[in-house]
Amino acid sequence: MTDDIDRLIGAAPCDDFRLNDLHADVWRRIEQQQTERRLGQVRMAALAMALVVGAANGGLFALTRPAAPSEIQVFSLASASSPLLRVEAGQ
Repeated sequence: MTDDIDRLIGAAPCDDFRLNDLHADVWRRIEQQQTERRLGQVRMAALAMALVVGAANGGLFALTRPAAPSEIQVFSLASASSPLLRVEAGQ
């Protein structure tokens, strides 16, 4: 059996050209993954900051008093003058 392995290894073509750039390719992929990880951390930080600002803004808005109704309400509903009131009342 060892004779078959030795024969197969001896008959295999030499592929040194594919291994020449292996070291550089490995480091390039490591740097790429580190860059992606850093971008993910920046995205999470931005999302957390947006959440904090939104919650603070909403909390401050909830604490403010609602505006008093104006005496002049141009766009208020006058239900007594609505044409639907006559239809519902059967007039």
